[in-house]
Amino acid sequence: MNRMNLFILSIILLVVTVACNEKTNIDIGDAVGKTEHDFRQLQEIETTASSFDGKKTVKFRLMVEGHPTEAEASILFNRILDTVAKYSNRPDVWEYYEGYFDIKNYDEGVIYEGIKLIGEDLKVQ
Repeated sequence: MNRMNLFILSIILLVVTVACNEKTNIDIGDAVGKTEHDFRQLQEIETTASSFDGKKTVKFRLMVEGHPTEAEASILFNRILDTVAKYSNRPDVWEYYEGYFDIKNYDEGVIYEGIKLIGEDLKVQ
């Protein structure tokens, strides 16, 4: 009975270890960098800046001229979410990371902010 318990415990520990390490299979820094590069190619974007804190937080800024609508801001923020997911090769990437996004212009500063918390939908304000 003792060997059986040890075997079962070993299997449980293996499963827990693999499940806990799943997040490490995502190269979020690379995915964010490639997303930033893609957005710099868009005509409506002046420049971008992004960061990853090494744990769970992604920050992304879009600099624009003019003043996009809230609907346009939502489209851009969702495009960031989709592009990071594409480059991470993980459609569920936002179940492990949270994102803080903003759109800023040179005249008014931050115009819109977007927040994507784990387990929640994107919120734009």
